[in-house]
Amino acid sequence: MSYIRLFLSLCIMMPFVAVAQRTVTVNGTYTYIVGDNDDISLREAKVKCVELAKAEAIKAEFGEMITSDVIDTNLETNGEASSSFFWENTVAMAKGDWLGDTKSPELDIEYKDGKLVFKAEVWGKVREIVQAKTDLKWNIMKEILGQKSETTSFVSGERIFVRFRSPSDGYVAVYLIVGDDETSCLLPYRKDPSGMFKVRNGKEYIFFDKDEDPRASFYKLSTQHEKEANQLVVIYSPNPFAKCTDITGDARHPNSLSTHDFQKWLLKCQRADRDMVVAKKWVTIRKNNSEKEN
Repeated sequence: MSYIRLFLSLCIMMPFVAVAQRTVTVNGTYTYIVGDNDDISLREAKVKCVELAKAEAIKAEFGEMITSDVIDTNLETNGEASSSFFWENTVAMAKGDWLGDTKSPELDIEYKDGKLVFKAEVWGKVREIVQAKTDLKWNIMKEILGQKSETTSFVSGERIFVRFRSPSDGYVAVYLIVGDDETSCLLPYRKDPSGMFKVRNGKEYIFFDKDEDPRASFYKLSTQHEKEANQLVVIYSPNPFAKCTDITGDARHPNSLSTHDFQKWLLKCQRADRDMVVAKKWVTIRKNNSEKEN
């Protein structure tokens, strides 16, 4: 009898937990200082400062439990370590999701005492996490010596693959943010008229590989700079969702849209679907292979 009463109590509480998931508007600032010995570009420093400002806004609303996706790539030149490229994506995933900007971030840069001082202010929508999200298993890969190996560092012209597995049936989309004004849709593939890519629980997928899926498109990462960083965004939900409206690319380029429109679409999706998981990782692209991976 006590077991039945406990079960009924849990059933009564479950809808309350879902309703208690708060979505609030937040504002945060962060100051990021770059010294002479810091190996980071101006663009990279701007992005990092904005991400840290988002983390500060989430901490102020939901507490200190913040996780970071860290990519630390040690680069070598002529066998000697020359730099360490470090990225932090400090959107709070333990206590809240950054759903999107409600106002464009503002960034001030000042040269003071021989250092560059970046100060970012952000405004956005944040949703509290009150239940565990689906645990996705995914990683970025490229071909190394004829085999697909996990990496986040690419030389311009190299192909990218994504290995993915989820514990439940659902739908997946993959986007690549290549700048403030462009985001590319890598998945679903352009040949899929439904605008959705369905995955089965426990099955491992290798995206962007025609050997795995004849419908697949394949992609190469490229840059005109000595080094740049792009952000790969994997979106998963057990509930059906269609990709956002984009502009059809030519034979050599994927469909794309402005990053602003992509963020607006993603915010709308997350607000409508509490089960949606958004996972992000940074990739670095070098113009040539003079700097090699460890």
